[in-house]
Amino acid sequence: MLKIKVLGGGREVGRAAYLIEDGSQKFLLDYGVNFDERDLPRLPHHVKPLEISGLIISHAHLDHVGAAPYLYITGRPKAFSTMPTMEVARLLVIDFLKLNSAVIEYDMREFENLYDNTVFLEYGEKYEEEGFKLVLENAGHIIGSSMTYLETGSGHRLMYTGDINNRDTWTLPGAETLKLDVETILIESTYGGRNHPPRYIVEKKLLEIVEETIDRKGTVLIPAFSVGRSQEIATLIAAEAPYVDIYLDGMIKDITEIYLRYKKYLKDSSLFAKVFETVNFVTGAKERKKIVNKPCVIIASAGMLKGGPSVYYLKKIYQNPRNSIVMVSYQAPNSNGHKLLEEGGIPELEIDRVNARVEWLDFSSHAGQDGLLDIISRYRASLKNIVIIHGNEDDAASLRDVILEKLGSDINIYIPKVGDEIVIQ
Repeated sequence: MLKIKVLGGGREVGRAAYLIEDGSQKFLLDYGVNFDERDLPRLPHHVKPLEISGLIISHAHLDHVGAAPYLYITGRPKAFSTMPTMEVARLLVIDFLKLNSAVIEYDMREFENLYDNTVFLEYGEKYEEEGFKLVLENAGHIIGSSMTYLETGSGHRLMYTGDINNRDTWTLPGAETLKLDVETILIESTYGGRNHPPRYIVEKKLLEIVEETIDRKGTVLIPAFSVGRSQEIATLIAAEAPYVDIYLDGMIKDITEIYLRYKKYLKDSSLFAKVFETVNFVTGAKERKKIVNKPCVIIASAGMLKGGPSVYYLKKIYQNPRNSIVMVSYQAPNSNGHKLLEEGGIPELEIDRVNARVEWLDFSSHAGQDGLLDIISRYRASLKNIVIIHGNEDDAASLRDVILEKLGSDINIYIPKVGDEIVIQ
């Protein structure tokens, strides 16, 4: 008998935390945070660290790893991840604590305890110890992101997608599923209700905006996530429009250095290295003032305009109609980026009428509905149970409906909420 307890990430995006119980074994798949309407971190339900047989971290984003250091205040459970996952996570946790130290009860000592107790696995490497078998494989989401294949002591075979993208991007190859018999899949549903436009159409649109803006002597501001999105956008523009000056600002430099250290995870490491020899990393306030009125592309964190240098640049360029602001990252409800797109201004930043061109382009690093269905269909022959997680209720329900339509009704499908327990015989 297998139990799946949803400690977070059920009928919601983020706060991923799923406890797998098989007899005396307990495996924790991710332990992340998300944020409430006041932008305060929300933690998953509690789990006793001393009872955990293994913690598996799918990737470095805070909604999958942000609560994990709590487990290392009183415990030392063995963890599993790829090396770049923990290297990137360290930087994101440092930044997270700077902003939330008043409400978060761990510090970097606990993160280092997590790091020191992590078994680092390569993609496709088989790990086995008494009672379970584990393999991580490329999930295509960000550098080091992985799907988890877990065989428990009773022989139950489970796959957890984490956040998954099965389309190649400029920087990363798409997800690579293993040819294994899987009985149960825990699958994300962030975009379970819709598909993304073809990548080449979105890329072409961005390049057109860049060219038009540079031609009229304007500046293109691209607020972007420091992990993944910034590197992808910089590589795209540098490869397709090499005449354009590109500047990167914020945590992007530190993250890019990790990408360069772990080139084997990249789609085209030689292109990536070449691109990041030609782009410019902003070194301080003096250089920011110098480039803000220059015909160029500025890629800066934070991607939702929550803070960081992207806000500085926005305030400098929004009034000039020659300039363009291109949002390429997910914009959470009530975020500054969402307000800019939906309301045309950000009252909290004293930005009212925006004269610059404002666009949002779908560069998502999550699979859309068809991509998720494709991943599930690869395991159709052995599949008995699907647990739809990490998506709002409507997106999860849409994915369930298309699974029933396309793959048949002889699979058990669950859409659990936080706090639910699923029992699989």
